[in-house]
Amino acid sequence: MLERVDDGRIKGTIVERDADGAVVLARGEVTGHRHAFHGGNVVMFRDDALARDMPSELYVGHIRVKGESAELRHEEHDTITLPKGTYRVRRQREFDGLEAARVLED
Repeated sequence: MLERVDDGRIKGTIVERDADGAVVLARGEVTGHRHAFHGGNVVMFRDDALARDMPSELYVGHIRVKGESAELRHEEHDTITLPKGTYRVRRQREFDGLEAARVLED
């Protein structure tokens, strides 16, 4: 999940690109497919202080789109075009209603 955030005070540790230059947000566990930006107009960084409002395992990082826009690509999904700005990236959990019901019954 990507959410637009204020550009003002964000700084952190730069996340390395893949060998082919892609900025990878997520990699498929089974297929190895990537949710990735290609090209030089995106920087990814981490600043854990800006993610205190979520469980640490859900925080992926922040991306800054420096050009007019950038395309997030994946082999099995439509391309998402993001306008210039800064975004916080987090994993989403899949809700399992049956698991929640079992916990409530215990």
